[in-house]
Parts: sequence; C-alpha cells; structure tokens
Amino acid sequence: MQSKRVTRLLKLLQLLQSGEPLTVEEMGERVGVSRRTAFRDLSLLGDAGLRFEYDRDTKRYSASKHSLLPPVTLSHGEALTLMMAVRYVLERPWCVDRAVASSAALKLQSMLPSALVDYCWRMLGGVEVSRGQVSDSTGIVDTLSLLQSAVADGQRIRVRYDSYYEGKAIDDTLVPYRVVFRHRGWYVIARSARDDRVQMYKVERILHVAVLAGGGGGDAEFDLDMYFGNAWLMIRGDTRYHVRIRFSAKVAGNVDEVVWHKTQQTTFEEGGSLLFEVDVDGLGEIMWWVLGYGDQATVLEPAELRGMILGHAEAMRDVYGGKE
Repeated sequence: MQSKRVTRLLKLLQLLQSGEPLTVEEMGERVGVSRRTAFRDLSLLGDAGLRFEYDRDTKRYSASKHSLLPPVTLSHGEALTLMMAVRYVLERPWCVDRAVASSAALKLQSMLPSALVDYCWRMLGGVEVSRGQVSDSTGIVDTLSLLQSAVADGQRIRVRYDSYYEGKAIDDTLVPYRVVFRHRGWYVIARSARDDRVQMYKVERILHVAVLAGGGGGDAEFDLDMYFGNAWLMIRGDTRYHVRIRFSAKVAGNVDEVVWHKTQQTTFEEGGSLLFEVDVDGLGEIMWWVLGYGDQATVLEPAELRGMILGHAEAMRDVYGGKE
C-alpha cells in the first residue's frame, strides 16, 4: 500500500514538473485517484517542500519555477519512446525548423548513458517514418515563430495575405487565436478586422506579418474543437448531416482500419461489405473523399450527397467520353 502511494506521489510530482497547469480534478484523473485523494497528495508534496503556484482564475496548479528537483532517470522503454518521438518529429512535415529539432535530439542523446543510447539505436534501426504529402514549409520558420509569440502574448498582427479566394494579395489586421497543423499544412486561426469573422489563414501564403503594439489579441474562451465542430477535415459547414456509405468488400478492410472521423461507426455486413456512418458539418470535403473510392463506395444518405456525387460522376463521364 505504501509503495503504491509513493508511486502515485512520484507521478504527481512528474505532472507538476512538466510545466502544464492542471486542476486538482485533472491531476486525479491522470494519476487514477479521486479529487479528494489528489488534493491530499498535493498537500503532502507541499509539506515536503515542493513549491507550487495556484491560479485563482483558472483554478490550476503548477510547480514553481524556483523549485529544485532531481534529474529524471529514464527506463529503457521510456528512453526508447522518447528517442522514437524525436525521430518522428524530425520526419514530420510540421517540424519546420529541423536544425533546432536535431540540436535538441543530440542534447537528449548526450544525457543518456551510452548503453541506453546503444539500445535505442539498435531498436530504432528497422523503424522508418514517412513524411507524406504536405505543403513545403521550409520557408516559414520565422513567420511561424512570430505567430506563435503573438498568440502566446495576446498581440494583434498586421498581415499581407495571398488570398486564393479573392485572387489577390489582401491586407488585414488579425487577432490570432491558435496556430495549428491541419491536413498537410500550417494555419493560423484568427479573427479578421475586415469582416469581423474567425477564419483560417495558411501560413505559407502569408507574404508579410508584423506584430502590432498595444496588445488587444487572444481570446481565453476560444475553443478549437468547437471551431472545427464536426468538419470532415477543416472546413465546417453550416448544416450537420448524418452520412451513410456502403463500401464494397474489396475496400471494406482498408476503410475500417482507419479512424477517419471522431463520430464514425462501422458495421461489417453479410458478404464482406462495410456500412460506414458519420455525422459531419457540411458535405463538400467528404464528397471528395467518397469520390476517391470510385465505384467501390455507394452513398446511401443523405440525398444531397448522392446528388453531388452523381453530378461529378456525370461531369467526369462527359470529360472522358469526349464531350466538350
């Protein structure tokens, strides 16, 4: 019983050391105890000399920046996971500053015992990570850094943006809320002063950006999940639809093994076909996904999506049938 409590206190200590502010409820959930027990453990750590800070507005705790704690010792599994995560980051498209990431990887490696490093490299020898098809982000390091600082400091920005929608470069003042990597590229989600609307701006298409003095940015109430809602990928439509699609047995397994959407439900039918169901906000994005499966996918509902698919199929027939 005592050893379990010591283990729990160490886990709570590591949570506080991570720098992420947490409520007592969140601590209890992550450690696996009740709110009351988490609060009691927190008090015990305080009595032992750990200094932490409490934010009355957010009701969150975090370790004091002046707390002096011993270095962490990593197990083989922990070190391997960390090294694999570093390799994963280096190979991911959203890692725009690979020089910094590589430097961090070398510092991490230098802190590990040589036997542990050898073990990690031996285990990682047969692991490769594919970068996939993404936008070229090699030229946005400085822009991305400036946007991240503006979001963190609650500052407004002035941008010149290459708008594909308007077919020209536009100037706008933005209140940036989040910087996100979504569907093959980096975006900043911000409120536009031109039309007082929150929208996404692709970072690669920001031609110039400057931080404005005087603050006035940020929104503590902004919710990223609420902004995207049930969008299939990233563009949230005004209407929510329940979509039912039947996939042939030929592709059923490939479709079922991927989590395409947070609301998806799949059911295998007699004969091996797959019934795929989701609730999405808007049909434009999921339409292109369905078209990618050609005649192996049949939209059962809604009728609006069936009509959109049919319209594109007829247009493709005209194109490939030689009609002008």
